[in-house]
Amino acid sequence: MENQRPTFLTVLCILTFIGSAWGIFGAYTNYSSAGFASGMGQDVIDQAKDQIESSAKSEKESEFAGKILDSVSSNLTEKNIKDAAIASGISSILTLIGAVLMWGLNKKGYWLYIIGIAVAIIAPMTIYDGIMSAAAGIGFGFFGAIFAVLYGLNLKHMH
Repeated sequence: MENQRPTFLTVLCILTFIGSAWGIFGAYTNYSSAGFASGMGQDVIDQAKDQIESSAKSEKESEFAGKILDSVSSNLTEKNIKDAAIASGISSILTLIGAVLMWGLNKKGYWLYIIGIAVAIIAPMTIYDGIMSAAAGIGFGFFGAIFAVLYGLNLKHMH
């Protein structure tokens, strides 16, 4: 008798199908609108800086917030947004293929999934500088690690 896919693995795969499809769509959208997004992002950051300067309780508070916003601003270039979109698309495709393989109880899917998560963590850390690098890496790493562990619990059902 062939192995049957556990319900928990089914749920994880479905969540990954949805998340990966959303990631592919988001990567396409971000790549397509990178020029517009970088310009619009700068306008939003400038408005935020003005608001912070007028409402800050102290000079240090205003200076600290200004440094963070300057870091974000320097990273929101069209090139960086496009590079991040390409990396995100690659990561999402890898995790999607990995989930499809795990759906069929193929253990190789787990390793493809892990590679996809590694791309999602490492790429932003190489594309962005400063706080954006850390924030993007931590964000992807957190959920990626949770799913990697949950998938790992199901490896015994895969061949």
